[in-house]
Amino acid sequence: MRDDVTVEALSTETEDYVKDLIRRNLAGYEEAGSVLAATFRRLTNLLRVYSGEGAKCFVLRDKKSQECIGFAGLGPLHGLSPSEGLGEVRDLVIEESHRGRGYGGFVLQHCIDAARQLGYRRLYLETTPQMERAQKLFVSFGFRPVTQAQASDSAPKNKEGVPGYFILENL
Repeated sequence: MRDDVTVEALSTETEDYVKDLIRRNLAGYEEAGSVLAATFRRLTNLLRVYSGEGAKCFVLRDKKSQECIGFAGLGPLHGLSPSEGLGEVRDLVIEESHRGRGYGGFVLQHCIDAARQLGYRRLYLETTPQMERAQKLFVSFGFRPVTQAQASDSAPKNKEGVPGYFILENL
């Protein structure tokens, strides 16, 4: 538990700010048009997406300023039924000025705990080759890279050979 942020569900009051947070913090990545396309598509219906079966999301709000400084969502992998037990951490974003303070790990732990409560047995997440700090965070939580040979044909291919998908098994 942290005493400098609160964690809350996405609401009509925070939805527009979270959409802006995601756009601002991901737009600078080369992959913004390809690997991150699903994230940007979700923005049109963000509240509905995270109100669905097997979905949950977390908004981080700075206690002092009351500003939303982070977000992460959880849902079934690629539209599968939650009963399949395969979940996906999505849209994990921390405001650039607040990075390096442990907020990414804090919200990721909330996603992992919620995944267990929702009955997911395996969690995936997708990242881009440029997000090296995020990849290190995911590995520190036990996620391992999915190699291109293990990934489906629809998995993103990247020129640097850094896996786009990570998996956490046996939740």
